[in-house]
Amino acid sequence: MHEHSFIQAIIQDIENKENVTALTIEVGELAGIDAHHLAHHLEEETGWNVQASQKDALVECECGYKGKPEIKERLHDMVIFECPTCKQIPQILEGKDIKILKVSYK
Repeated sequence: MHEHSFIQAIIQDIENKENVTALTIEVGELAGIDAHHLAHHLEEETGWNVQASQKDALVECECGYKGKPEIKERLHDMVIFECPTCKQIPQILEGKDIKILKVSYK
């Protein structure tokens, strides 16, 4: 249950937890967890209404490519990807983080 560490990190980042009613998060495509899966488990853990969206990844490679990576495999808690042009491992510019976008309180 690797989502537990993600859930605990999100909860820890929120102040005044007992008055939260809803949460909006953005989950990067390369974060290692599906956005809707995380939202579901976060709702179960907290009772909050959680809305989640996925942020597409953006990478840049030494070969000059800049765009979406080629996803080779999604494992339990990691994503294996490469440059679709040269097959090397590119630098991630966007899409690896989980961000709290909005917190609603009572």
